[in-house]
Amino acid sequence: MKILMVLTSHNQLGNTGRPTGFWLEEFAAPYFVFRDAGIELTLASPKGGQPPLDPKSDLPENQTPAMARFKKDAAAQKALANTVKLADVKAEDFDTVFYPGGHGPMWDLAESPTSIALLEAFYNSGKPIALVCHSPGVLRHVTYQGAPLVKGKHVAGFTNGEEEEMQLTKVVPFLVEDELLRLGAIYEKVANWQPFSVTDGRLITGQNPASSTSAAQALLKLMTGSKLEPSINSVQIEQKSYEMPPRDGISVAHFLTVADIDRSLRFYETVFGGRALSGGDSKGAPGYIQIANTWLLVNVGGGPTPDKPSVTLSVLADPDKISSFMNIRVADIQACYKLWKSRGAEFITEPIPKYGETRCYIRDPDGYIIEVGQSTALKYG
Repeated sequence: MKILMVLTSHNQLGNTGRPTGFWLEEFAAPYFVFRDAGIELTLASPKGGQPPLDPKSDLPENQTPAMARFKKDAAAQKALANTVKLADVKAEDFDTVFYPGGHGPMWDLAESPTSIALLEAFYNSGKPIALVCHSPGVLRHVTYQGAPLVKGKHVAGFTNGEEEEMQLTKVVPFLVEDELLRLGAIYEKVANWQPFSVTDGRLITGQNPASSTSAAQALLKLMTGSKLEPSINSVQIEQKSYEMPPRDGISVAHFLTVADIDRSLRFYETVFGGRALSGGDSKGAPGYIQIANTWLLVNVGGGPTPDKPSVTLSVLADPDKISSFMNIRVADIQACYKLWKSRGAEFITEPIPKYGETRCYIRDPDGYIIEVGQSTALKYG
């Protein structure tokens, strides 16, 4: 396996006169995660050669085991000092790419046509990409199928609160959190400086320097643990991984016949936090959306067809008459009720006790009924 790591060449912190560059932990930790796994690594930067190190990242209070190891590793130091020029690398020569952060990438890589084209080439060819800390901001001009690549995707990145603690909110060209939200991403975060990374399909992002290891491990797991077609997603529930289609066993999909695929995708993304995996196509392929370990297939009505000569698929004519409904189980129904109601869900009932559970009912734009339940006294099995 071959992984490309892309670092910044920018060394000036805005107009402050102070130096910046890449953050040492965000390079060192992923570097050793990959190298210890036997990965063939290539390091690149816009200018090539030694990338500038943000001196703050090497302060005594910021030292980590990975950084200590790097300072004793002559091979790692030599590799870092001799990065190749970014313009000389091609996505087709690598299996994936990892972007360490630091403030530097916000000035050069975020605006670099070369970097933008490279990321799009990786993603368009079905390969995953990973970025940590400030580097998710490098995606600000990266598109996929005509829209921002991060639109509708779960992402992490350096938070506004973390930038405020560094007293640089007025210095950086943009705030990573605000920019990702502006682009339509589903931005997620934890407390400042805590490790947190998010995997959404082929996009992996980490919040801060402490997230470098987990982001690298997530990329490695994605590359070595799944041989699925790249556009298909998976989800980890406790100790089990569910995919569509599954590698073994079964996965659950619920087929919905809808009037407007895009509208339904937006509804299930907005209300339930689902992840749209595909939007269908002009040839009639359905859209896929994942909610936890259930996949919804949304498709416009049609038929009869050669494989269904006596069956016509159609949107529900009377939303008050149903023959089946979806069922979603939750841990805290009151919290879900408040959240989904704030997102515009149409509730038929508020949470009510029924059959040893607490339940409520939601209607989607095409009339499908969704039962939400929180088990209380009810025991299964």
